[in-house]
Amino acid sequence: MDLDELQEQMGGISYYQLFVMGLVTILPFGTTFMSQSAVFFSAVPDFSWNDNFTDAYRCRVPPLDDPSQYPELTNENISNLLIPQGESCFRYHYNLTACSGNGTLSCISGSPNSTISCDHGFVYDKTYYESTTVSEWDLVCDRVTLDSVANSLYFVGMLLGSALVGPLMDWFGRTIALLITACGVIASGLAVSFSPTYEVYIAMRVLVAMTSLPCYVVYYTYMNEMTYTKRRFATIVFVNVISALSHTVLPILGMLIRDWRYLGLCISLFPTIYFIIFFFIPESPRWLIGQGRTDKARKVLGRYAKSLKTTVEDSDWVAVIQSESNKITDSKSSRKYTVIDLYRLPLMRIVSINIIYLWCVSSMVFYGLTLNVGRLSGNPHVNSILNAAVEIAACLTMWGFVKVIRMRLSCSVSYAISGICCLTTMLLTEYSGGNEAMTEAARWIAFVGKFFATMAFSLIYQYTAELYPTITRGTAMSMGSMAARIETIILPFTLQLQEEVPWLTQTIFGVMGILGGISSLMLPETSHADLLSTFEKAENFYRQEMPFTASILGKADEKYFASEKYGESSASYKMSGYDFDYDAGEMNASVTKL
Repeated sequence: MDLDELQEQMGGISYYQLFVMGLVTILPFGTTFMSQSAVFFSAVPDFSWNDNFTDAYRCRVPPLDDPSQYPELTNENISNLLIPQGESCFRYHYNLTACSGNGTLSCISGSPNSTISCDHGFVYDKTYYESTTVSEWDLVCDRVTLDSVANSLYFVGMLLGSALVGPLMDWFGRTIALLITACGVIASGLAVSFSPTYEVYIAMRVLVAMTSLPCYVVYYTYMNEMTYTKRRFATIVFVNVISALSHTVLPILGMLIRDWRYLGLCISLFPTIYFIIFFFIPESPRWLIGQGRTDKARKVLGRYAKSLKTTVEDSDWVAVIQSESNKITDSKSSRKYTVIDLYRLPLMRIVSINIIYLWCVSSMVFYGLTLNVGRLSGNPHVNSILNAAVEIAACLTMWGFVKVIRMRLSCSVSYAISGICCLTTMLLTEYSGGNEAMTEAARWIAFVGKFFATMAFSLIYQYTAELYPTITRGTAMSMGSMAARIETIILPFTLQLQEEVPWLTQTIFGVMGILGGISSLMLPETSHADLLSTFEKAENFYRQEMPFTASILGKADEKYFASEKYGESSASYKMSGYDFDYDAGEMNASVTKL
C-alpha cells in the first residue's frame, strides 16, 4: 500500500486538505501577477486627442506645450503643426527658442526645411496610464530596444529560477520553500517599484522572475502532493483556473492604479499574506517521508483522518512507509537518463524534435498574444481582462475536447486555429483602412486566438508526459520547458519587429502556429493507450502509431535494445488522454524541472 492508496482507503480527500489547499491558493495571485505585469509596466500610452494621429507618442515642444503661454493650442494642433505624419520620433526643425509665448506663433511660420530628432523628450496621453516605464524613461524611438531587453531578461530570470527551484524544495521542504520564495518576490518586487534608474529596474525584474516562478512551481507541487491519484487531475485543472483568474484580476488593479510604481508596490505586497498562512499549513507528507521524518508525516495524515472521522491503522502505516521507501530506493539506484537519451532511437528522435518545436510555438504564441494585448483597439484594461478571461474558459473546456476528438487532434486543432486567428487579425488590421468594424473584428478574433493558444500550451504538458517512457518522462518535460523558456527570451525582440514592419510579428505567430498544427498530426495518438515504461515499448508504440515515418526510417537498430539500460522495467500503467495518473514521484520530478 502506498500513500495514494491509503488516502483512498481513508475516504478520499478531506475537508482539512481542502482548507489547506484553499489557503495556499491565495499565494499564486501575487506570483502570477508578476509574470503579466510587463503588460502594464511597459505599456505605451496612446494619443487619445487625435484620431488621425496614429503614433503612440510625440515630441515635447516647449514652450508650445505650456498651456499658460499658449492656451489656445490643443494637443491635436501641436501634432498637426510640428510633428510629421507617421514620424513620431521627429519634429519639424523650427527654432523653438524664438517662441516668446502670449499666443504668438510666428516662430513656426513658413515651411520647415528639415526635421530633427526629439530634443526635449516626449509627450504621452494619460487617459489609460498615469505613468509607465516607457513614459518615465522615454523608451521609444532609438531607446525602444531597452524595453525589449528588460522583458527578455525577465525570461532569463525565469530560466534561472527554474534551475533553482528543485534543490530549494528538496532541501528545505515545500512550506519553507514557499516562505523563502514569497520573501524573494516581496523584496525584489519592492525594489522594482523604487528603482531610481532603468538599469536598476532591469536588474530587479530579473530577481523578480527568479523568485516568482519558483514560488509558483512550489505551490503547484504542494497542491499535487496534498491530494491523491484520482483527484490529481481535478487539482491540476483547479490550479490552471486559479492562475488564469489571477491574470484576470491584474488588469482590474491596473485600471484602478494607473501609475506603474504604485501598481508594482501593490502586487509586491500581495504575498505578505503567506506570513500568516504559513502557521496553518502542514508540510507535505510525501516530502516528510522522503526525508525519513515519518512521525511528522503520520501526524499530518492523522489530521486528514480526523477530518474524515477515521483513523490510520498501524499496519497500514507500516505498509505505506515500506512502499514509499522502496520507491525512493529504486529511484536512487536506477540509471539517470539525460536529454541525449531522447535522441538515440530513430522514432523517439523524431518525436523529441517535434516536441521541442511545439513547446516553442505554444510558448511564443501564448506569451506573444499576452504581451501584445496593448496593440488591440479599445480600452487596454478591458482587453487585458477579456484576454485573461478566455484562459479560464480554455482551462475548463480543453479536456472536453480531448475526450471527444482525442489528444492528437485536439493538439493539432488548438495550434492551427491559434495560428489562423493570428493571420486573420493581421490581415484585418492591415487592410482595415480605418474601418471600425474590421478593427473590432480583429480584436475579437485575437481573443479567440488566445483561447486556443492557452489550450495548446496546456495540452502540450500532458501530451509530452504521455509520449515518453516512465524512466525519461521528467527529462522530456524538462527539455520541453527549457526550449519554451529559451524561446520566450527571444520573444520581446520578435514583438519589436512590428515597430518597423507592422504585419510581421502576427505573421510569424500565425505561420508557426499552423505548422504546429500540422506537425502535431505526425505524433502518435496517446488517448486510451498504456503509459509507456521502457524505451523499447516507446519505440514499438511509435512504430505502430507512426507507420509512415517508420517506413521511411526503416527497421530500428536492435543494438539500442541489447543493453540493460533499454531493457524491460516495471509494467506499464493504463492512462487516459485526459488525466495525469502516473505516480506522485514522477509528477514531482516533472514539475521541479520546469
